[in-house]
Amino acid sequence: MAEDKSRSKTSDLKVDNDHINIAYSNPSTSALMDMYAKWAKDYDKETISGHGYAAPQDAVSGFAKIVPDSNARILDIGYGTGLAGVLLAARGYSHIDGADLSDEMRAVAAKHGVYRKLFTLDMTDDYGIDDPYDAAICVGVFGFGPPHVEHLHHIMGAVKPGAPVVLTVNSAGWTARDWDASFAPHLAKHKIELVADTRIRYLTKEDIDGHLIHLRRAS
Repeated sequence: MAEDKSRSKTSDLKVDNDHINIAYSNPSTSALMDMYAKWAKDYDKETISGHGYAAPQDAVSGFAKIVPDSNARILDIGYGTGLAGVLLAARGYSHIDGADLSDEMRAVAAKHGVYRKLFTLDMTDDYGIDDPYDAAICVGVFGFGPPHVEHLHHIMGAVKPGAPVVLTVNSAGWTARDWDASFAPHLAKHKIELVADTRIRYLTKEDIDGHLIHLRRAS
């Protein structure tokens, strides 16, 4: 994957999926959780088969190059149904925990048997993790929000100082929420280094790409 700063040209996005359209409408956190509760059972089928959701594959592929140690303690933030966790386990990572806010998504993810621990986390608030991880990955969460770019610094508290955080940003959401204006200033304010911004696939059947962002906290 070549380094790139590309974004989708679409800022007013509508797709043939009511759940995705709700997620892209900037709902409240409670409304978003209600939506995921109804969507959890069919999420994988609808996103992968219906819309060509490829972000987990490209994100985990990129993550593996950044974090080659399969024994690293990894936190999958906003794990959803566990798509990234399954791909990480297939690559030999043996210590994966997950954090998410949806009970219904957690029930689906737990069935995969790849996570050592699953716990509740609100990405719009401070994480309060007592034992920071060696690395974190966050797939399919940022873009339209919530959470929004102003919540991005919270994710850095999940890892040790200097440790990598790898996350995706939906390019249509990047444009719609004007990440161009807010992303770099937010990183500077919180002393977060942008190591790389790489183009990846996202919703291939909707012609939407994404950003694979590699961050680390200044030591």
